[in-house]
Amino acid sequence: MTDESKKQPTKLEFEIFNLPFKLRAPDDEHERLRRAARHVDTVMRDLSNSQNTPDTAKIAMQTALLITVEYYKMIDDITTAHGLTDDVRQRVERLIQKLEKQLTNDSHESKRA
Repeated sequence: MTDESKKQPTKLEFEIFNLPFKLRAPDDEHERLRRAARHVDTVMRDLSNSQNTPDTAKIAMQTALLITVEYYKMIDDITTAHGLTDDVRQRVERLIQKLEKQLTNDSHESKRA
């Protein structure tokens, strides 16, 4: 199979919370989509088992919210692990400004001497 044919959408079928889904996606995305569907299904079933509501839409919305929170937590953790927080960036910028100011002052003082 060529790289180009892998990018052509093909049919994919799976179930989430006993509801069948059919969609078209590139072959190289099928496994990721299946994993995502299994994750959504698991979260929905866990929520359904822990609540007394038969409202599937409510369970789906709570699932979407929980998965989005997971996503943002992961992004925040990765960002923090790489030291790219806004706080760190601002502190580094302030330190650079102080260094540049000090270097400029030192340069002017050495020219006077």
